[in-house]
Amino acid sequence: MYDVIVIGAGPAGYEVASLLGSGGKSVCIIDKDESRIGGTCLNEGCVPAKNFLETASFVKKSAYFQKCGVDLTINSFDIAALKKNTNCLITDLTDGILGKLKKAKVEIKYGSASFLDETTIQISGANEEVIKAEKIVIASGSTHRNHPLMNLVDGKIISSKEVFELDAIPESILVIGGGAIGCEFATFFKSLGSAVDIAEFTPRLVPIEDDDIARTLKRELEKQGINIFLKSNVTGYEVQEDGVEVTLDLGKKVEVKKYDKVLISIGRNPNTEDLGLDEGIVTTDRGFVIVDETLKSISNMNVYAIGDVIPTPALAHVAYYEAKRVAATILGQEPMAEKTIFPSVTFCTPQIASIGESERALKEAGVDFKAKKIFFKINGKAKIKGDDSGFVKILHETQSGKILGAAIIGNEATEIIHEFLVAINAELTIDDLSKMIFAHPTLSETILDLVSAH
Repeated sequence: MYDVIVIGAGPAGYEVASLLGSGGKSVCIIDKDESRIGGTCLNEGCVPAKNFLETASFVKKSAYFQKCGVDLTINSFDIAALKKNTNCLITDLTDGILGKLKKAKVEIKYGSASFLDETTIQISGANEEVIKAEKIVIASGSTHRNHPLMNLVDGKIISSKEVFELDAIPESILVIGGGAIGCEFATFFKSLGSAVDIAEFTPRLVPIEDDDIARTLKRELEKQGINIFLKSNVTGYEVQEDGVEVTLDLGKKVEVKKYDKVLISIGRNPNTEDLGLDEGIVTTDRGFVIVDETLKSISNMNVYAIGDVIPTPALAHVAYYEAKRVAATILGQEPMAEKTIFPSVTFCTPQIASIGESERALKEAGVDFKAKKIFFKINGKAKIKGDDSGFVKILHETQSGKILGAAIIGNEATEIIHEFLVAINAELTIDDLSKMIFAHPTLSETILDLVSAH
């Protein structure tokens, strides 16, 4: 009998397990095998994707390097070397997670977990076992969402997982889905020479971001030579020996185009189907575990759920926070806030980041606010780094100047956004920021220029 069983060893799972173990609880964490430690994020998501994108950014900047006097010629791209480097990175980080769990005295078991009753788990696999716990935390993550028409076809129609298994960069690729993941991979493939089209069903890219961010991203991607079809729909396809022929309904016309590869990137589904949740008396809605304000199942008071299996933003950093909340509750510590702000980040080129309230949300709520914007074109460090596209935007209360939200598109947006994380949590005003000293020349001083402008 354990104090806590954790199902899933991704970011949410290994974080809550290590916190509970360090807090003195007897904890068992279950995942299918050792190769799944770290979950989708480490093995086929955040980490490998950003390693691929970072490498592609070196290639994209090569022309600028030459302008700066660096005699650099790229004759080829060795994707096998990139895959080897990525696998080494994953191994290093996996070892770190295993060390963290070991230090917390968390027991790891491998196999498929499913509920037998409200507190009992069956482990199926090489070593069949039945275990019990006072508390169970579901942190089993998510899986690729299938396209309603297209099925994955080995080597031709792929998900983000299969990108890391490619043996060559395709000459052409259609990316179905213009959200964060779709835009990231579109810029990856374009940087390495592929002809890239994006087909997005909605009227704009990155639908969760403000309109001006989406418009700027579309313009910058088109400058790179990426074709973008908004309000488009795939109505037919044929897998051929040398590629995939796709029928695209573009609204005013229908086009038939052929691609070497098609990448489906339209979201993810909670990975709960095989957990036997009915036997565990765990209520779900469309596969998501329904929880109360403490992240406890509404139908089984012994069960908590965190990460991609609940209908909160499917982000690793949100999962980490949810893990901390549940660990604090189980350990009897001071409860952590149910609602908190967090950055949303997209690592395409140019990068996108936002935090706090959006313009759309503030307008819908009837808040009296102002939006201030400044472009990176006036920033010396952006020019030094060879990319001065994009802007920084602050949303603040009209009367008090209190910062309510921010959005950035451009150079290192995913890093700069954390300055606003601190500012909003500290309830700072734009006047507070204007009295601070920012180093020069830096990308961050764009914020100072913005709040100091009259």
